[in-house]
Amino acid sequence: MPEKESKQKDEIRQLVRKEVEAAILPLKKTIAGLEEQLSGTPKTAAAKKKKEFSLKPDRILKLRKKWKLNRKTFGELFSVSGEEVRNWERGKTAPSPKTAEMIAHIGCMSKKERNALLKAIAADAAACPAPAEKPVSDLT
Repeated sequence: MPEKESKQKDEIRQLVRKEVEAAILPLKKTIAGLEEQLSGTPKTAAAKKKKEFSLKPDRILKLRKKWKLNRKTFGELFSVSGEEVRNWERGKTAPSPKTAEMIAHIGCMSKKERNALLKAIAADAAACPAPAEKPVSDLT
């Protein structure tokens, strides 16, 4: 008898859960529609998910060569070392999603826009010179 009662309770729970979900679904759709009206932008399933860009290693290498940059300079664009860029190009590691998105964005730029960006970075680097090293005699 206890088994029969347990099965009946499980069946009742499942039926109740289905009925509740069926009643809630239209309400969720209504709420989503109202949120769209308030925000002014549609919220699709794709828009809800955070887009993550992933670049293939050969794409990173092609972009770097297209821009005629060495690894160090290319890395400076994204605040990483030349060694990290080499790892990306060889497929050992991948850029973070944010960095991959930036690379993809810059990859879509025109040559004129890229050159302006590189000039701005070079000017920024010139404005912030590296600190002078202390002589060895001063370390005592």
